[in-house]
Amino acid sequence: MNDNIDNESDNKEIVTAFIKGLSVITAFDNENTSMTLSDVAKKVDITRASARRLLLTLESLGYVTQNDNYFSLTPKVIDLGYSYFASLPWTDLAYKNIKKVVDACKLSCSISILDGLNVICIMRIAATRILNEGIHVGTRLPAAYTATGRLFMAHMEEKELYEYILHLPLKAHTEKSIIDPYKLYDQIISEKNQGYQMVEEEIEDGLVSLAVPIYNRDNKMIGAMNIGSHLSYKNTKTLKEKVLPLLLEAAKETSDAIKLLQQY
Repeated sequence: MNDNIDNESDNKEIVTAFIKGLSVITAFDNENTSMTLSDVAKKVDITRASARRLLLTLESLGYVTQNDNYFSLTPKVIDLGYSYFASLPWTDLAYKNIKKVVDACKLSCSISILDGLNVICIMRIAATRILNEGIHVGTRLPAAYTATGRLFMAHMEEKELYEYILHLPLKAHTEKSIIDPYKLYDQIISEKNQGYQMVEEEIEDGLVSLAVPIYNRDNKMIGAMNIGSHLSYKNTKTLKEKVLPLLLEAAKETSDAIKLLQQY
């Protein structure tokens, strides 16, 4: 059985059926957009009977649709994510600031947060360019190889950072990907106070990402404002000299607005 489900099964305050239902929803991704009952059971590590009951329940609620023997999510699932997004009043404050960045540098700009071992995009304004960067609201990327992920890591205490990195699934996406956890730890420690993170060609050849922090009233990092660009369009020198100041100013204005909002 799935470890998370198994670990919670003895807790009488936890509804394991609900956990399984959420696990079924998150089992669908860009590589598994449609799955059979057996596929879902195998991926979630539950019985076929449990998978069938959960899928039919989700179908009755409108979150899943069935075509022959294949199940797929419906757009109604977006409502679940929007509930979280709508509960963050600071995202409205961030919108106008990331719009300024996009207008000034002609690069797409996003707000992302850390979610376990991944980062997830919760807001994005795309630049009006033909290039399709494949990033949209809800996109999840490995924290180890994104500027946002490393920025969150740079804000961790050293012991927390060490333990976190040991759990990261380090993988050679490119020749430049750092796969040694100790090397990654040392690099993040060395860049801990620089105020931004830049990751160059570690998740995809030619791709560079840049991220700056957004803080709440307690000066805790709650998100990152980030951009990504292919080196053929903007090189690292241009990003640091031209784009980084724009991001830092936009993130500071957002953080200041959040702190003011949270006073009331």
